[in-house]
Amino acid sequence: MKLKTLALAALVAVAAPSFAAVQIGGNIGQAEYVFIATNAAGSYFQDLGVSTGTIETNWGKTFSQAVAGTEWNKFLAFGGTNTQWAIIAAQPLADGFTPGEINAWTTVYANQALGTIQNSQSNDGTNNLAVKFQVNDNKASPKSANNRLAAAFGTSAYIDNGETSFNGFFNARNTVGTVAKMVYLTPSNEVSDAASQFTVLASTAKFDGTNVTITTAVPEPSSYAMLVAGLAAVGFVARRRKA
Repeated sequence: MKLKTLALAALVAVAAPSFAAVQIGGNIGQAEYVFIATNAAGSYFQDLGVSTGTIETNWGKTFSQAVAGTEWNKFLAFGGTNTQWAIIAAQPLADGFTPGEINAWTTVYANQALGTIQNSQSNDGTNNLAVKFQVNDNKASPKSANNRLAAAFGTSAYIDNGETSFNGFFNARNTVGTVAKMVYLTPSNEVSDAASQFTVLASTAKFDGTNVTITTAVPEPSSYAMLVAGLAAVGFVARRRKA
């Protein structure tokens, strides 16, 4: 069963910007992570400029970026409290439910159960995030290699809790200072209401209020084997789709 969502149609309709936008396409591993901070008064968007493949193949390394700057100061000036954050990469490559067609790499809330989000829910949430990433890239000013944007509540660029929870079905957000696990989400099969496939990644993330940090670890042999098998399956699907 194939499903073309409204979000994916909107994504195609968004004009490709001339600056270095956050990567949401390309090959598996090329999607870039985005840092999101949000509260009831506003949200903050920062293209981290680091790909999922870079993170998952550089074990035992730490990648860190500061949020300080004009846009972060704007976000703070909105005056919101109880800020939560997430790091997400969204990569919709097709419009169906085959593994590897719609992909998300994301932090996960500590109490979020894994294996509960369905294929259609994961797909729609990922597509919506990819659209929002391009919207915010286009609104960022001045344009830069890795754009940043503060958005007040109620504006089109504001990223709400529904978007960072995949339309309410998978919570990616954490409180400031929390060390979060990261997972990879993709459809498991062609059944829309089947549970999505997930892989717990060999990396963790943290936001301390000043710096965004992703730390990779050398995975256990069993985790490594599962990751290799998963990437091999995704590669097979990609080759079959191009054939």
